[in-house]
Amino acid sequence: MKYDLHTHTILSDGELSVDGNVKRAIELGLDGLAISDHDNIDSWQIIDNNTYDIPVIKAVELSTYYNKENVHILGYYLNNGKSYQNLEKFLTDMRKKREDRVYKMIELLKKQGIEITYDEIKRHADGAIGRPHVAEAIIEKYPEKNYSIQDVFDLYIGDGKPSYVQVSNFQTTDAIKLLHENNCLAVLAHPLLIKKNDYKEILDLPIDGVECYYPYEEGQDYSEVIKEAKRRNLIITGGSDFHGPNVRNTMGLSYLESPELEEFLNRIKRCWSVKNKKVN
Repeated sequence: MKYDLHTHTILSDGELSVDGNVKRAIELGLDGLAISDHDNIDSWQIIDNNTYDIPVIKAVELSTYYNKENVHILGYYLNNGKSYQNLEKFLTDMRKKREDRVYKMIELLKKQGIEITYDEIKRHADGAIGRPHVAEAIIEKYPEKNYSIQDVFDLYIGDGKPSYVQVSNFQTTDAIKLLHENNCLAVLAHPLLIKKNDYKEILDLPIDGVECYYPYEEGQDYSEVIKEAKRRNLIITGGSDFHGPNVRNTMGLSYLESPELEEFLNRIKRCWSVKNKKVN
């Protein structure tokens, strides 16, 4: 079996709906997937209210900071029927902060000669607004510039660029604690993208696992990450970080399979709704 445990939808900064992601996974021959939108769990209710031909796991990707560096923590709900109300409230508050961030970016973009409005950006988002939605609005408004999404990030809104605004100062340790309090596993996402800190320091925190399989740039060897996870007896996960067919990373480009998959599934109880049957 192959599961892609790191995918995004239009509810954060992806291109497809939850149903669209599931359809794509089935077309690609995947046996299951997780919806892990950025700082957003709106997909969880959709998953609860639908049945699918493959298991769909409730997840979230939290934007955090560790020693002033942006670090992402994946949370996987344990499917134990227990409350995640505090997580939901926290993310609702974070969404408001993200909206405030967009307004600040709009003002900074004006100084770069880029005039866009909040409504123009909002048209590109069905959920929480992220930087890709800002990029899409710029591309739509300035077709003569022939920008790609990557161009907009490189010129204006990427980390450290003139119109970049930090999301929040949510600490990695607090994110792990929040996930544990809300019946979720906490997993360090794409550790080799961490540049200013040693990812092993984060694994010293009370974290449950690490995303070992990920579509890194050619030449990046993640075998050491796998060894480190096994040495520490941490859960191993993997996924493509899929955002859509026109953005980056094909779904299923990286995935989790046996025997690590069984270990992961056992930890989250195998309790998803699947068409015509329950998997328990």
